[in-house]
Amino acid sequence: MLRNVLIKRYVDTKDIQRVIGHSSVVHVKRAIVMIALLFVLYVIFALLHKTTPAEYRKRIFWVIGLALFAKWTIDFLNSYLDCLILSKDSLTLFLWEGLLEYKTEVFSRNKITTISRSQNGISDKLFAKGDLLIKLEFDTEFPFTDIDAPKKQLWKLMMLKESFLTRQKKQIEQDLSEDNERFNVLVEAMSEVVKEYMDKKT
Repeated sequence: MLRNVLIKRYVDTKDIQRVIGHSSVVHVKRAIVMIALLFVLYVIFALLHKTTPAEYRKRIFWVIGLALFAKWTIDFLNSYLDCLILSKDSLTLFLWEGLLEYKTEVFSRNKITTISRSQNGISDKLFAKGDLLIKLEFDTEFPFTDIDAPKKQLWKLMMLKESFLTRQKKQIEQDLSEDNERFNVLVEAMSEVVKEYMDKKT
């Protein structure tokens, strides 16, 4: 898939657990609007067949049609390539903003304060889609709209966050244990030195 190729090329993220993109409903809506516009364009030119020479009518139709298709293609790619990339230790927001332009935002899991979901309107509930809102420290917000099964995606995000916090807690406990062991060794060594010094004095 094109999106996976671009992720490997532009995103420096390892251990990818999941990729969340926009709902296919969004792409279908764009396609329906595109087809409707082309149909309206065709009807208009069919009605003008008496006032406009056929040769010019065809050229104008193809130029406008290709322009509409190009615009739809760019909008489709901008929407299709946008995604949230979930890895073991971070969350990456990848936004495709043009033919050669993109933006990435990487959030460490310990910087994420809350993740919430919402469904707005009948269409969201009908097509089981909705929005995610990622909140970071200092009330910084990053919304990601129109995703499939927002409840399921939120649950997956929370599970990965819990897994990260568990690993982080274990690492802290391990570091503390190692520090205590090193401290005890140091205390024992100092005790031996002091004992030897006192024995020599006596």
